Amino acid sequence: MKNAKALKTLSALAFTALLASCGGGGSSEATSYDDTNTGDLSFDSGGEIVYDNVELTMWSVTTGDDAQTQDTIIGEFNALYEGMINVSVEHISRYDLENMLNTTMQFDRENAPDLLFNHGSRAAEYNDRGWILPIDSYFTRSNTPFDRNDFSTSLIDAVTLDGETYGMPIDCHSAMIVMRTDILEKNGYEIPTNFNELVEICDDAAEKAANNELWIRGENSSGYGASEWRKASTAEPYCAFPIAYGDMWVHEFVGYTAAVQNGAELVDEEGMPAWYSPETVKGLELLRGWIHPSETSANEHAMSKDYGSSYDVGESPFMTGNAIFKLQGPWVYAKDQSDFDNLLRDDGGKANITTRSLSNMFSASDSADSAKIKGEGHAIMLTSTVESLTKRCASAVFMDYMAYYSGIEWAKRGHLPAALSVSNSSLYREDPAYEEYIQYWGDPADYVVVPPTVNYSYIDTYFKSALQQSIASDFLSESVDSILKRQYDDCVAYIQLYS
Repeated sequence: MKNAKALKTLSALAFTALLASCGGGGSSEATSYDDTNTGDLSFDSGGEIVYDNVELTMWSVTTGDDAQTQDTIIGEFNALYEGMINVSVEHISRYDLENMLNTTMQFDRENAPDLLFNHGSRAAEYNDRGWILPIDSYFTRSNTPFDRNDFSTSLIDAVTLDGETYGMPIDCHSAMIVMRTDILEKNGYEIPTNFNELVEICDDAAEKAANNELWIRGENSSGYGASEWRKASTAEPYCAFPIAYGDMWVHEFVGYTAAVQNGAELVDEEGMPAWYSPETVKGLELLRGWIHPSETSANEHAMSKDYGSSYDVGESPFMTGNAIFKLQGPWVYAKDQSDFDNLLRDDGGKANITTRSLSNMFSASDSADSAKIKGEGHAIMLTSTVESLTKRCASAVFMDYMAYYSGIEWAKRGHLPAALSVSNSSLYREDPAYEEYIQYWGDPADYVVVPPTVNYSYIDTYFKSALQQSIASDFLSESVDSILKRQYDDCVAYIQLYS
């Protein structure tokens, strides 16, 4: 019965399972270092590899302004290695890349990229399908240093399979919180540092608004200037921190963060889902109460309207002053600053907002896990279609550059360095951008990515279904524990069906 029920779940998973069963022909080759195998390598008189106009292609999951910044960084690499190594990039959205990769690696391998710039948590799946290669030996062969201990544990673990490394961690990133410091200050509030402080502000703001006592400002249709203070409307409840499942920030980051900050594990040692636990229940109950407060929730008033599962909150509540907080991707913060430089140009501009990480903001009580942030880590992976030993070694040189020389410019886009020696360097920490906002996006050591598992797609999809239902009004009659158990059972059944 479980298997029959599981067959009715999301059709996308069936497509993924089909690809896994007929795709790459098993895990990638395990390559031990053999210094007698020189392949197509050429050496100079000092024994160093000669790179003569080596062309590498890369598919990157970055788009928009991120893509432009990455192109600039790669352009600097190409200039440095002019005549030796050149990297060409094609930028593909996260929603299109997987399908393109599936199709190309199965049916059009001659047109596959040499490199992938994607999320490291995908490495186990890619390796299981035979799509990527371990990279350690190419760092050794190219005489390029590779210190695994210099990387955040969660990020290097995500690309480590059976003791070999299947990608170079480049960065970590997640959602973050943007705050209206002008509204906080005007109403006597401090910047919150944890969930309980956040709840106190949201509840008090709701009560002040109901009593026509909450001061706000921003875009409006009431005839006020954007910089002019006005009282929040009493026509509807004031919800200081709107969220909705349809926001990428919620279904990709906040749901998981609420789980791990309350002590949950995501994947067990066998690569199976581990998120059916009292700790995850606690985290998802916190998010349910955020929108639908009850006698057991920490907040008395709704911190967010019920927007429905498919809604994206967008910018309007924050820009109008009808919200004090919003979720955002750190790579969009530069636009937020620009927007407020324009909106409140007569009174401080971007100085009226600040940003903070998700650390401690979804933890019901203080614990060793409270600072954890569910994030994603970009990694560069070498595809199994690359046969040239020279290209494989050139790829190692490029990976090293991206990990150690992207630094502050990439961090300005919200992507914190995976290499600890970079994030702890004076060059990085003394940059004005670090002082102004990057420091508030959390410690890379606190970022948690989904551990390596060939079942990543299934585990991720069913967890998100549990999150969606837990905060949806249509499922309020069912306990979070029951929802989570049902999704967990279906996830396990589906994995067993296709394994």
